[in-house]
Amino acid sequence: MHPRIAWAFLRRDFKIATSYKAAFVMQIAGIFVAVPLFYFMGDLVDGAKLKALDAYGGSYFGFLIIGVALLDYLAVSLKSFGNSLRESQLTGTLEIVLLSPTSLTEVLFYSSLWFFLFTSIRFVLYLLVGAMFQLDLANANVLGAFSMLALSVLSFIPFGIFTAAIIMLIKRGDALNGMIAGASMFFGGVLFPVASMPEWMRFLAQLLPFTHALEGMRQAIQTGSGVADLTHYYLILGAFVVVLMPLSWGLFAYAVRRTRETGSLGHY
Repeated sequence: MHPRIAWAFLRRDFKIATSYKAAFVMQIAGIFVAVPLFYFMGDLVDGAKLKALDAYGGSYFGFLIIGVALLDYLAVSLKSFGNSLRESQLTGTLEIVLLSPTSLTEVLFYSSLWFFLFTSIRFVLYLLVGAMFQLDLANANVLGAFSMLALSVLSFIPFGIFTAAIIMLIKRGDALNGMIAGASMFFGGVLFPVASMPEWMRFLAQLLPFTHALEGMRQAIQTGSGVADLTHYYLILGAFVVVLMPLSWGLFAYAVRRTRETGSLGHY
């Protein structure tokens, strides 16, 4: 990684994002609208005293807000690489990038930095605004949450690379993004605990890295689990990274080679 190049991409993407002032402000303001909604939803559910929430301190509000906030990271992982690739195709700069000293892989990585940084700001805002509505962060283990977040993002990134490869090959990746995001939201336990699902659904949930990432994040923030307590989740997410990362980059390398051979590299 080249710090100067990374900083240049960060500055560029920050300026682009803030140049659309209304859209930028709405992405921040939306949190201040969503959190009160989650609070009142949590108030209704907590009144039912569901046993499945006992593992998360009994608070559906905290359960829901952490799920939605982490889902942002999956969404940006799915979209950022593909969007960067599509932008290079639309502007006709993809072939030039491939001839430059900076590889396409590096360009995709640097182009995603701002999106992950902004998502991190949104994640913290979710928690801070949630604290204004009685979200209990007294037991949160910062080190546990940070380490879980870092490994979670690593396990999400391969899906974004898969999408970028698909875009190069068939020029459309939205359907794949929608399937992964929808399955992760439903089976991953964003809206309700995985433990409350039927057995066959619980089995499918275990096949998604998001399920384990979200469970570990909730344990770190809601119950104060530390690094040692989260080892189980680290190992599972690490296995996803070890298996999926080489596969995704292998498919991406094949897509670049294939589109060069067919002359469709810059097509969109």
